[in-house]
Amino acid sequence: MIILNINKKTIKLISSSIFIIVFLIDLFTVNDFFISKLIPHTLKVIFADLVTIIPSINELDQIYLLGAEKISSNEISGRPMNYPDIWVYIFNGLKMFGNPVYIFGILQIIIYLIFSKIILIKNKSFFFLYFLVLFSPTMILMMERGNNDLSIFFILFLSIISRNYLSGLLLGLAISLKIFPIVLVPAFIILNKVNKKFLLGFLTTIPFIIWALLNIKTSITNTDVVASFHASFGIYSLSMFLIKFLQDMFLINLSKEYLFFINLIFIFLFIILSIFFNYFFKKDLIHILNILEKNKKDFVLFILFSTQVILVFFAFSNYAYRIIFLLIPLLIFIKNINNFIEFNNVKKISFTLLASAPFLTPWIILSFNETAKNHHIWVLYSVITFITFIFYFTLLSKFYFKKIEQFFQYIKL
Repeated sequence: MIILNINKKTIKLISSSIFIIVFLIDLFTVNDFFISKLIPHTLKVIFADLVTIIPSINELDQIYLLGAEKISSNEISGRPMNYPDIWVYIFNGLKMFGNPVYIFGILQIIIYLIFSKIILIKNKSFFFLYFLVLFSPTMILMMERGNNDLSIFFILFLSIISRNYLSGLLLGLAISLKIFPIVLVPAFIILNKVNKKFLLGFLTTIPFIIWALLNIKTSITNTDVVASFHASFGIYSLSMFLIKFLQDMFLINLSKEYLFFINLIFIFLFIILSIFFNYFFKKDLIHILNILEKNKKDFVLFILFSTQVILVFFAFSNYAYRIIFLLIPLLIFIKNINNFIEFNNVKKISFTLLASAPFLTPWIILSFNETAKNHHIWVLYSVITFITFIFYFTLLSKFYFKKIEQFFQYIKL
């Protein structure tokens, strides 16, 4: 029996290692393996998102001097840089050791692979589910593009599991590098993560945060809004999906002037569906929260990362790989599947599929055609995530409403 268990564990680790090796070969060579069929290819350069970062301070100074658009000398598609200027200084430092794009991109992949292997080794149950989630095509796409959301993900993770000065310092750093984590500050306060030492660490980064905020107008202007109906999620992406669907299926052409109203309709629909979901599954949702709350550290991670991804869902149109901020909540949910003792197997499977759909559905390949594969299941990604986020949103709503009730009860006392 012991030999059998060792063999199973060895087989799992070997098979996952082989996948990683094939993935890396596929990523850095011209080979066209099965993995390449899983992600939408629109750019023909490795680490395409990092290429947009201006590689030196001198080049940035020259751009400001000339009043030119912030386009890196490495960029071949004419996309302007939409990150805070601090990234230029980071890349300027890395340039001393070689090509900063490759150094940073490869470093991100190494860290993610180590993180993934640790998760796979530590969790004996649901190995293949963990594997399919950790190496979902959305995660492969993130590593292939070299998007720095992966770094923000790890910085936020370290901030949440840390305490005091380091926690505040890392949160401030994440905000300085990408700005949108600033929405987590109130959530940190609600979850009692903020104290004097935390504030001291956070205040240390205030000059960098102000610097990033000074760049925010340029960053928004230079952002290539995901005006697309595939490989993206968010209220805006869903609106674009509807416009494209009506145009292709019914020849109804809606002007983008209607986007604002369509966005409002989808927000209203999302809230209404969330209310219905809560009504029909109230006891189940309470059971899930009660189980998750038993592990305080995991629960804090679940709430904070879920909050982050829900807020970017409402605020932006996001490329699929930003779903990485949902990775931790999903891993924690999977970890507790067997603890949901009030659920039968059907209910466990149903909730698991609902929670993990943004990671699992991209594995579905409807066509191997080079053009069609860009749009296979990705065409429905905004719809899939819309449904999944109803689940996470209702869980978060129950938690925050409970906190609000406790606050008013405290005031009355």
